[in-house]
Amino acid sequence: MGAGRSDTSRMDWPAPLTVREVATELRCAEKDVRRLIADGELTTVACGIRPGLVPRHVLDDYLRRRRRRLSDSDRPTAAR
Repeated sequence: MGAGRSDTSRMDWPAPLTVREVATELRCAEKDVRRLIADGELTTVACGIRPGLVPRHVLDDYLRRRRRRLSDSDRPTAAR
């Protein structure tokens, strides 16, 4: 490998997930996943001729944001 060349193309990335697989992980309907995509909560990529796949890291980021929102809403609010 030449100097300054990156070897990122050889990294093993998890395969992107289909809408059905995301729905299974989120325990929701496929239409709910499509709504998350339409609302910008999840982004998709095209993989070859298969459009609309959700990269694993995108789903993981969404799950972290959702957990944070839920934990923030569980905190008691200060009396005013």
